[in-house]
Amino acid sequence: MSTMEQRVWVGIDWGDYEHAVWMVDGLGNPLADFAVPHSAEGLDQLADELARHGPVTGVAIEATHSLVIVKLLEAVHTVYPINPKMASQWAKCLAVDPAKDDRRAAATLANGLRLFAPQLRPLRPDDPLTRELTLLAHDEMTLITQRTALANTLKDRVKKAHPDVLAWFPDVTKTTACDFVLAFPTPQALREAAARDVQKFLAAHHIGLSPRWQARIAARGQGPQWPCDEATARAASRFALALARQIRTLNESLQGYRRTVDDLFAQHPDAALFASLPGAGAKNAPRLLATFGSDRERFQDAADLQALNGVVPLTKRSGKKTEVLFRWACRKEGRNTMFLFAFASISRSVWARAFYERQRANGHSHALALRNLGAKWTKIIFRMWQTRTPYDERRYLQSLKDHGSPLIDHIQNSEKCGKLMKKLLT
Repeated sequence: MSTMEQRVWVGIDWGDYEHAVWMVDGLGNPLADFAVPHSAEGLDQLADELARHGPVTGVAIEATHSLVIVKLLEAVHTVYPINPKMASQWAKCLAVDPAKDDRRAAATLANGLRLFAPQLRPLRPDDPLTRELTLLAHDEMTLITQRTALANTLKDRVKKAHPDVLAWFPDVTKTTACDFVLAFPTPQALREAAARDVQKFLAAHHIGLSPRWQARIAARGQGPQWPCDEATARAASRFALALARQIRTLNESLQGYRRTVDDLFAQHPDAALFASLPGAGAKNAPRLLATFGSDRERFQDAADLQALNGVVPLTKRSGKKTEVLFRWACRKEGRNTMFLFAFASISRSVWARAFYERQRANGHSHALALRNLGAKWTKIIFRMWQTRTPYDERRYLQSLKDHGSPLIDHIQNSEKCGKLMKKLLT
């Protein structure tokens, strides 16, 4: 038997109830075709079947976090997470009109891995601390997005039915604003409430009775009332109450997430590295760490991370035609993290401010300027990460000066950069 024939490639099309498995040798000859249920027993059966066919060269699966992958890694298999778009292209390569079913999908993954394994990278999980921190940071951002959607809906509703809410508490993502909606769900409820009840509410939320708040309390019963249709008001009030309760619950969960993320980040050996970045702060520093991970051999260079996080465009060339396109296929949470960090850095880093101003002067939009700044930061952080060297603003400015960077001239001629330089470096 040849060396090629001895190789075993596996494709797994995972599902909620069943996982389809296809195995081929190095020449593409089928070795096995079976399915296992999504259960503890089924995953044990999968491990036994793979072991029965000898050493497995590689396993392809469309996932990065699943119980199937945990089981495969426990069995010391080399796992290749495959992007669904790539799997779709493989299917078109292997058949003109590929039929869609679980068995064929598993076969496509097995044969695609057999053909393209040298160009792919196997999954190399981070250490447990980094994995937990990464998942928590990602889930925290997901919860914040959900809260923002609920807050926008609540804001739209109270604009129409209870405008006093926004006059008193403009940020409806805050628990205080939600408590206000729950305590005084309609304009009439606020108008008819005793002054001492409103004062108790403010005191319970640590809001002092300044002249402004006293004036607001006194003005409740004065002036014309808001137009009121009782049927509409009752429906709007019920919906606003439901939204306020959900936002309150999310805020409580987010507080717990923030405490846990802070604790895990403090334990991480790279915490000081990412905390040294200007503008990273308590929230962005753990997210940046999660974006880079702990495996310093995962990426060949900073360009890999720039593309993965979508901070550089996609360039297509064909003959004399060149297209520069927005990179849609990327890690969305990574792009959001770099975007937010770049925005925060322009008020904490002199050269970042100068870079942003030059980008805007060249006609770039705010968003494009921040993405380009994020690409620049990615190169810097990648170097820091590889050498385990914390960031030093003075040292980087000196490096720019030594290399004759145009940013130095801009810093010297920019009033905003000059003020920031004086603030940060004196």
